[in-house]
Amino acid sequence: MDNLWTNINDTIPMYMNEICKEHNLACVKVSPLKTAMIGDGFAIMIAIDRFDIEIYYLYKKDRDMVKYPCGSFFAQAYDSQDRENLLSGEGADIYIKNSLLIVAKGLASKWKNVLEGDTKWLEKYRSSSRYAKENLTADERETFEKYFV
Repeated sequence: MDNLWTNINDTIPMYMNEICKEHNLACVKVSPLKTAMIGDGFAIMIAIDRFDIEIYYLYKKDRDMVKYPCGSFFAQAYDSQDRENLLSGEGADIYIKNSLLIVAKGLASKWKNVLEGDTKWLEKYRSSSRYAKENLTADERETFEKYFV
């Protein structure tokens, strides 16, 4: 399955390179449309759909793995500086690439604590209107079980 979206997913490590280096995260392809930055006991996963991306936070809680769709929660902290130097043009691919640029800048500038493995932010997330919890898919569980000991 080689198409525009899988090709964009293949480039996510390039967008997240600085974050991964600075915070010692492994950038791992989870599936053709999902890539994760994996740290010590947690991961930030980027999933691409046709017209947008979603950001998930995953971590091991006791013996189980938990998955939160938190892209909109993170995005509410992003500002105009996180939206500088975007690509010009139109189309789903440009929109998704610009979203990746914004996420890379926004995570680095507003969510360093998350990138460093801090989970205190989850208290605010759980009490927010954006809170949700999802089950891991089979491909996610298989990938993260290798990293979350």
